Amino acid sequence: MNIGIYSGTIPPEKFIDNLIDGIAERGCKVFIYGKEKNKSFILNKKNIVRRKFYSNKLEIFFNSILYFLKLLFLKPRSFLSIIKEIRQNSISIFQILDRSCKILPLLLDNIDVLHIQWTKTIVKYPEIINNINCPVVLSFRGSHINYSPLCDSDLIKGYQKYFLNVSAFHAVSNAIAKEAQKYSADPNKTTVIYPAVKLELVNNIYKKCTKSERLKIISVGRCHWTKGYSTALEAMAKLKNKDFKFNYTIIASGKDTDSINFHINDLELKDCVTFINGLSHEKIIDNLLASDVFLLSSVSEGISNAVLEAMSIGLPVISTDCGGMREVIDDNKNGFLVPAYCSSSIVETIQKIYSLNEIVKENLIKNAKETIIKNHLINDQIDNVLDLYLKNIKNYEL
Repeated sequence: MNIGIYSGTIPPEKFIDNLIDGIAERGCKVFIYGKEKNKSFILNKKNIVRRKFYSNKLEIFFNSILYFLKLLFLKPRSFLSIIKEIRQNSISIFQILDRSCKILPLLLDNIDVLHIQWTKTIVKYPEIINNINCPVVLSFRGSHINYSPLCDSDLIKGYQKYFLNVSAFHAVSNAIAKEAQKYSADPNKTTVIYPAVKLELVNNIYKKCTKSERLKIISVGRCHWTKGYSTALEAMAKLKNKDFKFNYTIIASGKDTDSINFHINDLELKDCVTFINGLSHEKIIDNLLASDVFLLSSVSEGISNAVLEAMSIGLPVISTDCGGMREVIDDNKNGFLVPAYCSSSIVETIQKIYSLNEIVKENLIKNAKETIIKNHLINDQIDNVLDLYLKNIKNYEL
C-alpha cells in the first residue's frame, strides 16, 4: 500500500513522525509532503520517500517545469483543467509555479490513500482534493477546528465546501469530532483515533525520590496564547507569595516568546521560573524525568501529546479541563483536572500533590500508566489508522 502523508513540514511533528515510522514498519511505502525545515533530517527507513516543497526561486522554477511535463505525459486529459484551477487560485506567475510544486507531486505519485494532517490544508490547496484519484483522510487536530474558524468566516465556508469531498475524517478526540460537526463534518465518516506514545516510554522506570525542598514543575508545548502560560505564571506568583518552594520550567518552541518573558519579568519570577524556547524530543523527555509535576494550562486542546508522555513516564499531571483532556484524565484517579483560566485551582492542586503520601502518589502513577497502555499506545494507533485507510480504499474502488 502506498500512503501519502501531507505533514506540511519535514521533519514533521514528533507525533506525526511516530505515525509515519509505524506505518512504514508495517511494510507500506510512505510519501511525506512538506516544507523542509531541517536539511540534516535523515529518514529512518528506505520505504519512506521525502517530497519537499522548495523555497529557492530557481528550484521552484525548474521543478515546476518538470512537474508540468510529467503531468502532461501522465495525465494528458486532465492537464489543462488542473493548470487552470491552479492559475485561478494564484495571484502571480511565481505563485502559479510555487503552488504547482506543492500540489502536483501529490497528483503524480501513485498513492492509494492521502492523509492530510492539518485541516486548513484543504482550504489553502483545494486543487489537491478536487483532482486526486484516491481517497482522502483528513485529521482534526486542536487549533484548526477549536478556534481558527471562530475568527475566519472564509475558513468556515471553505470547510463546509470541501469537507463534502473528504472520504473520511480522523479526530484525535470525541470533543473535537463534535466540534467539527459545526462545520459540516459528517459524523458517520468520522473515526476517533487517540494520539499515542511508544511502549518504551511506559516501560521507563520512574525514579522514586524523597520529597525535595523545591517542587519541580514543568510545562511543555508551543509558544501560543492557547497554552495558557499567563495563567500558569499567575499561579506561580501566588505560590511564591505563599513561600512555597518550587522551580517551574516552561519548554515552548515558537516565535511568540514575548508574552511568556513579559509575565516572568512582570510577576518577578526570574528566580524560580526557567523558560526554554524549544528542545529536541530526547532532551524534553530528560527534563520530564527530572521533574515532579507536569502542568498543562491550556484553554484549548485536542489531546495534549505532552500530557500522554508525562503520564507514560510516571509524572503526575495537572491539566485544565479543556477540549478532549477529560477523555484522558480521570480526575483524582490518574491525574487532576482544573478549570481553564483558574490560577487559584492550579495553586491548590500543586499543593495537594506535594502533600500526597507515597502510596497515593504511586497509585496515581500506576493508574496513569494503565490509561496509556489501554488507550494510547502507538501500535494500537497504527492498527486503527491502517484499518481506516483500507476501509476507505475499498469504498473508493466500489
